[in-house]
Amino acid sequence: MHVTVRHLRAALAVAQRRSFRRAAEDLHVSQPALSLTIHELEVALGAVLFDRNSRSVSITELGQFFVQGASRVVADFDHLVQEVGDVARSKRGRVAVSCVSSVAGRVMPQAIQHCAIHYPGVEIVIHDDVATQVLELVRSGIADCALTIQPSTLGDGMLFEALLEDPFYVVCDQQHPLASRTQVPWKALDGESLIELSTSSGTHRMVREELARSHARPSRSTAVSHLSTVHGLLEAGFGVAVLPRIALPVEKHPTLVARPLVRPALSRTIGIYRRRDRSLAPAAQAFIESVRAVLTDLG
Repeated sequence: MHVTVRHLRAALAVAQRRSFRRAAEDLHVSQPALSLTIHELEVALGAVLFDRNSRSVSITELGQFFVQGASRVVADFDHLVQEVGDVARSKRGRVAVSCVSSVAGRVMPQAIQHCAIHYPGVEIVIHDDVATQVLELVRSGIADCALTIQPSTLGDGMLFEALLEDPFYVVCDQQHPLASRTQVPWKALDGESLIELSTSSGTHRMVREELARSHARPSRSTAVSHLSTVHGLLEAGFGVAVLPRIALPVEKHPTLVARPLVRPALSRTIGIYRRRDRSLAPAAQAFIESVRAVLTDLG
């Protein structure tokens, strides 16, 4: 038989009350159940802890030694339980998050701010990169979860929680001919100089597939890794870009405009990617709750 915390608490109660009846009342168990627990403990230890008769209970010398140690163990155990409970309730801790760059700039600042207000004990570490690397960081365990677009292949042991549909727009200089339209069909991108996110991004694949289906062939294509570079090239008048709504330049930009792409309307799915075999720590749960709140507002 293994000695458990239940056995330790029973011994402490009997030692304090010097009565099996009063100790049983304190522990909210029957007196026979308490007597059995003490008997189990003494058998496991191979020692008599209490001398008892019909009138009194006294603690033996070895019992006194045991009770002193048991008191420390139970106190440490209770402290540990209290600390873990406090962390779980307050959602303190550190969470590592990977995020595709086309989402990071718009969503992450708001998610971090939401976390800071509602869960001040959470520390967030961000790894922003292209989609393939973002997913690998989660699979390898470096990141607790990823804020990313839905992968074409989920992968063994992985989960994806869809949170937002993010439609595509064409972005161009306000003097560009496409800027005069309220909506732009994909076919209208034929012959345009196209600025694209990296070929390793999920967005690049979706855009290229739709251009091919629409028989739209850009006259020139420039692929870059970071969204800020796309915006800079657009501001320089280098061409047009196809971007999801979350990745658009700021509203009322002085030189750039965005128009929804139609025929067909196309969107990407944004959500949380994580491992199926790993429970989320309280800090990671808090971050995901913040992301849900931010994406609900954006939707």
